[in-house]
Parts: sequence; C-alpha cells; structure tokens
Amino acid sequence: MTLKARVGFLFNHYSPHQVPHAAPYAFELSRHYGDRFEVLIACATDAEFNFVRKIASFYPGAKVRFIRLPVPRYYQIFDPFISTWAFGRKTILLKSNLQFFRSLDVLVAPERHCSRLRTKFGIKDLIMIHTRHGAGDREGGFDPKIKYFDFVLLPGQKYVDRLKGLGLLVEGKYAVVGWPKFEVIAKLHPIRPKIFDNENITVVYNPHFDQGVASWNKWGLKVLQFFANHPEYNLIFAPHAVLFKRRLRHKTRRIPKRFYHCPNIHIDLGSMASVDMTYILAADIYLGDVSSQVYEFIWKPRPCIYLNAHRIKWQGNPFYFHWTFGQVVEDFERDFETVLKRAFELEAIYRPKQKEAFRYTFYDEPGSTAAERGAKAISRFLIKQPKIRAKLGLRN
Repeated sequence: MTLKARVGFLFNHYSPHQVPHAAPYAFELSRHYGDRFEVLIACATDAEFNFVRKIASFYPGAKVRFIRLPVPRYYQIFDPFISTWAFGRKTILLKSNLQFFRSLDVLVAPERHCSRLRTKFGIKDLIMIHTRHGAGDREGGFDPKIKYFDFVLLPGQKYVDRLKGLGLLVEGKYAVVGWPKFEVIAKLHPIRPKIFDNENITVVYNPHFDQGVASWNKWGLKVLQFFANHPEYNLIFAPHAVLFKRRLRHKTRRIPKRFYHCPNIHIDLGSMASVDMTYILAADIYLGDVSSQVYEFIWKPRPCIYLNAHRIKWQGNPFYFHWTFGQVVEDFERDFETVLKRAFELEAIYRPKQKEAFRYTFYDEPGSTAAERGAKAISRFLIKQPKIRAKLGLRN
C-alpha cells in the first residue's frame, strides 16, 4: 500500500467568510495529486462545514475527508459572552485538538492564528502553509506572523512587492496563484443577485471592524439616517462579520430599531449572503473605508466611495491605495450627498484605475484556475520537503 502525506485544511472562525479562500485548493489538490496526498478539511463551526460542502459540489471527483473539530462543553457555555470581546475559542479549539494536528504532515489555513500550534503548543515539525483571506491594503493585512509559515500562496504581485518590502517574504517560500474565491462565486451566482423590488440605485455600505481607521462608530448612523431620508436610493448595510460579533472589543455602536423598518434599507450583520458576495454583486455603488472587500467589488468595476471619518492623510499611503480609485468623503455633512450624486459622472475617471489595481492585486492566467495553480504550487513545494519525501518513500 502506497503511503500518502496527510494534508489538513483548517477553518477556525465563527464566520464562514474564510472558507472560499482555501477550500478550492483542497479539492484540486485531491483531484490532481490524490496519489500523493490524503486531504482533510477540518471546520470549527457548522456554518463553515456547510459552506465547504457546498463548494465541494463544484469539484467533482475530489476525495476529501471532512472533520468537525470540537471544543469543550464548558467553553461553549461561556463563549457567547467571551466572543463579544475576543475570539478565545480559536485558541481553545487548537488546544483541544492537538492530537489531530500532530497526526498531520501539513496544515493549510487562510488565517494566521494557527501559528500558535508552533509558538504556543510546540508542534515544530508540522509544515504550515498560509493562503491569506483578504486582498486589501490595510496595515493589519501584512502581519509579521506570516514568518511562522513555511509557504504562502499569494493572490497577486502587490503582495510580493509589499511583503518583500517588509522583509516578510523569502524566495522559494511563496507562489503567486490568484484568487480562488472568484471561481466559487461565479458558480454560486451565475446571474446578478437582486435584493430590492425596485430599480433604484443600490449602495452597499461595508465598514471594517478596526475602528481605529474605519467609519462605523463615527459616521455609521449618519449613513443609515441619510438613506432613511432618501428613499430614492437603496442601501445594503453589510459590515465585516467581526464588527458586530466582537462588539465589546470594538465598542460597536448599536443600530436603532427604526432603521430595520425602512423599506429601502437592508441590514445584514453576518449571514451567508454577506460572505458569498451576494451584496457585493447586487450593488451599483460601494461605500466603505478600509475593508478588503472593495477589491472583490471591482471584479466588476463600478463606482466606489470612501469615508475618511478619522481625517487621515491618506494620499501616498500604501495602506490606502484603494482610495485612489473612488471618491473620498472628508466631511460627511458637507460632502456626502454631492459625492453620491457624482458617482456615475466620475466613473470614467476611476474605472481605468480600478482595472489596473485589480490586475496588480489578482494574478490570472488563461487555461488554468487559481485553485489549480494553488494546488500545483502546494504539491511542488511539498514534494521537495525531506519529511514529505520520506513519507512518500521517495529518494532524496
């Protein structure tokens, strides 16, 4: 019997938003390199598990083992409160399943928290691969913890340039493969979603959770009130899933009940529709601050508006590069209505910038998909590792 290396893909979050950033690699690794690798997908929540199963239907022939990782019963009781401040369950899940992680040869993950398996729990011989789960410019997206991973899959040249500039990328330890999420979304939404039963212009407001740089706590209620007063527009309020989930830590302002009753305002604080790009595709205009989702929005170029609620000097700052392909509101009361009205008038100016930024951010290659390229890169890297070669019985 031929031995195979055990490759685990980990999804360890409350929201399933990270799933499409790594699951496609698992299925293509199984389909094309199943003779070398036993592929397992381990999920922390039912939401992640269900989304993984849905994506699996797009990759016939993949033979992947699905695992639901448990956390202790006592922690489940306290978690609803603790999670409003910190996602402690992520660490508890790692600690509670060390036997599983020790059984793996390789762990692939779209988040960096699992690096604690090395730094906190002492599993030194586990090969770790990072896929990223955001494509934005925010400073937090270039986390030094990337150094704990043996290999990184990157969406495009932008990340090569920036991570190298920060000294966080080593030659031979990364591959530029593209963005597999787009492949999943194209299958999930063959036609454009429609949220409102009218033909009004629809704006999606997508504030980030980091309130040191984001807009919700300062200007968010002003945004909702503006659209409540202007029923000629539709508004989808779909913030980053963490904003309200970890509301104590971010001191997230509550939404007055009256906004839930406005027929032109749709509020979703974290359902699957806010994860699978339903709202991003349904909108005509993007309104946000520092969320990476704006890069997914310009997959189909459309007007973008940014809220500078902190009066940041953003020009020339690489962490605000995405603000260069849309209008920026510096004073809400003075500017917002005018900026909104000019969105389509100025589209011709910003569309070329959006297309250029998209190409710089997301690599593409005719004849193959990002998931295929990522699986190939993972296989090529692993087959060079002495641990994997020994497991497969290959000569060095």
